[in-house]
Amino acid sequence: MTTTADSGNDIALALIEQDTMFLRRFANSITVDKEQVVVPIFCMHNYMCLIIHESHRTLRHVVPDLADALAYDCAPAIERARHSVKLFDDKYKGLADVSADFRRIIDEHRQEFLNNTWLPLARPLERDLVLWRYRGRLVSTSHTASFFLALPPRSFKSLDVLGPQVHAIAVEQGSYIAAAANGLPWEGQSFLDTFQKMELAEGEVRAEKYYRRSFDPALPEEVKASLTAMICALNTVDVLLGDDTGQASAVTLWKLRYITLHHVLSSLRKLDEQYGAELRPPDQALLKEILNAPTSSLVMQAHGGFRNTLVHYRPERRVREQLSLQAPLYGLVGAYFPAEEARSLREGLAPYTAHVADRMEAWSGD
Repeated sequence: MTTTADSGNDIALALIEQDTMFLRRFANSITVDKEQVVVPIFCMHNYMCLIIHESHRTLRHVVPDLADALAYDCAPAIERARHSVKLFDDKYKGLADVSADFRRIIDEHRQEFLNNTWLPLARPLERDLVLWRYRGRLVSTSHTASFFLALPPRSFKSLDVLGPQVHAIAVEQGSYIAAAANGLPWEGQSFLDTFQKMELAEGEVRAEKYYRRSFDPALPEEVKASLTAMICALNTVDVLLGDDTGQASAVTLWKLRYITLHHVLSSLRKLDEQYGAELRPPDQALLKEILNAPTSSLVMQAHGGFRNTLVHYRPERRVREQLSLQAPLYGLVGAYFPAEEARSLREGLAPYTAHVADRMEAWSGD
């Protein structure tokens, strides 16, 4: 990609290049082994849409000719999925709106998959929720995938049906990624190169029973579904993407962990404000433990410019002199956090993401 004299634009382009090459390695792995990529595509879809949508928006300002050449189809669908990363943080959708989305998804799946047998005695054996675990950790469900990909319930009747649909989505995204990565040294391993299909387990359950025993009884079923989606997001960046230990992916992986953790914690805070007083004391204590931990407070600090740069790429003018293409994470963490906190955040984000995922799973009773 062409750089410019503006240091802020150079940082933006460097961040875009890191993300684009990360996705290009993932896209290459998809083409190598199509049989085992359906669930990883579920898990990566909203992150891919985030990077595609935001990089294209930034390139329109920084390198407009390149942005024109990279114009892509399905922009509304990609933008919708991009906003799903925010969970309850979407300025156009609050907790009630996201809960309503999950309520609709639960009801649609229930209508599609239950009461289909003519034999009444067999009806309790029907299942309307699919769970996918990698190395024992929940990374996606059919409700979560419906929320992120906007797929109808019938798509989840079998992977034979779902696979071609998901692969077609990835091909559409891949055309942008391949063009954007053209000329960049993207070659190398993706996290998918170490993915072991034998470690992926699929299970089918009755959603009503699964959610009934999850989290706190005071929470509505649709809120429990949204909390389950948060666990899936945390486990995706922890256990699935965590296998990618290459230096080439370090900036993008740190970014995805931070953004995921930031929006999960912010969403939990909103949930606590609405439902916290109704929860059982042990559940209240566990939620407060997550929210009041020093690292959680650090992640949720009101550094809007920091989070916005990670998402939208263009750094604020007031911090540009502190940034460098040679510095770790281009100096962004140090520009917004005191030295000791910056070091703690840079080095401790990955294990803390795993810790929050573990505490959330403990709360869910899964």
